[in-house]
Amino acid sequence: MAKEKAKLQHLKQNEVSLEGSIEALQAENERLRMENDYLKKLNALVQKKKTSQTKTKRN
Repeated sequence: MAKEKAKLQHLKQNEVSLEGSIEALQAENERLRMENDYLKKLNALVQKKKTSQTKTKRN
């Protein structure tokens, strides 16, 4: 009986730990998505600036 109780307690601790890990991974995933979006926009601005400078040099 004591072994079963200890096993249940251990399983509950693992479940809480797993939930914390999932939340941490979801938060990191969201941060990385935001960073990726930012970098895409920055890249688009840099490309636009390069294109603009090339057109200016031709004229």
